Amino acid sequence: MKTVHVRTELPTTADRVWRAMQHPASFLYVTRGLFGFPALFGRTDPIREDECGTGWLMLFHLIPLSRHTIHVVEVDQDARTLRSREHGGFLRAWNHTLHVEPSGDHSCTYSDTVDIDAGPLTGLVALAASGIYRYRQRRWHRLVHRHLLPSGPRYARPAAAMRKIKSGASRGPTMNAGEPR
Repeated sequence: MKTVHVRTELPTTADRVWRAMQHPASFLYVTRGLFGFPALFGRTDPIREDECGTGWLMLFHLIPLSRHTIHVVEVDQDARTLRSREHGGFLRAWNHTLHVEPSGDHSCTYSDTVDIDAGPLTGLVALAASGIYRYRQRRWHRLVHRHLLPSGPRYARPAAAMRKIKSGASRGPTMNAGEPR
């Protein structure tokens, strides 16, 4: 078993991110371009504890990678933590913990931790998982900037505010070199 942990700072509240974490549409958004999970397409119900489902995991939305089973073992509202136990294909175990916590008035720390068992491929799969979660966290930044900012979703802001943002007058928080994305 090998563990991969990736975290990032998001410029919005932990409550906003937590609400998004519980919806399949957010999962599909942050994995778009890399993986598809057609069994979740069109689903609007929030993720529930003890929920279990199996479906095709599609690499780049085109190539059937494997049948993948996800069992949601915990949805902890107080700790803002979601845990799943997953397996499929060459993955004997993919135990995923998603967590968000406040780190300021309008910022939070989001993390993905996954314990992986893929037999002799575990090391290679863990390396790939690190890249997958870094990609997902870049997509989380995009989701936050488009829909979850404290000032409201980007598409609902007044035109004057959008012109100000485009001109660079209001850039918001920046990331330091070496900080996880």
